[in-house]
Amino acid sequence: MLRLLTISVFILFCTVDGFSQFKAGAGATFIFDGASFGVGGRGHYTINEDFAGQGSLHYYFEEGFNIWTIDLDVHYSGFNLGDVEGFRLTPFAGLNIIRVNSNSGLGFDISGSSTNLNLGLQGLTPLTESLDLYIEPKFIIGSGSTFVLSAGVYF
Repeated sequence: MLRLLTISVFILFCTVDGFSQFKAGAGATFIFDGASFGVGGRGHYTINEDFAGQGSLHYYFEEGFNIWTIDLDVHYSGFNLGDVEGFRLTPFAGLNIIRVNSNSGLGFDISGSSTNLNLGLQGLTPLTESLDLYIEPKFIIGSGSTFVLSAGVYF
């Protein structure tokens, strides 16, 4: 399934007419359930004036575990929940794929993954002409439901 998602995202970005609607970003993420801190990168593509697609990959720093997530979200800009002096707040929904690996210490690895639903809001404000600040609170709904807060910049 991960290969299919990766191929789909690659085809989407290869068939677009230029990268003027594409933004790359980097930031930090905090999972409140379990207090996990991570870093990640993301790509945001504006499809039209109402919709945008976003993909992100995060790695979390947990002792004894390798934890990473892939998020594929659709942002709806048909209405903005806010637009005060450049600050925009838009809702989004999408998929969250989490993968956890751990070395048991007995010579074998323990691993698992799950697919969940993302529901959240993205706040975006320009810092300079080429740099935007984002903050993104979201709920992950599914196995191990939790609240996640991400913040960073788009280049």
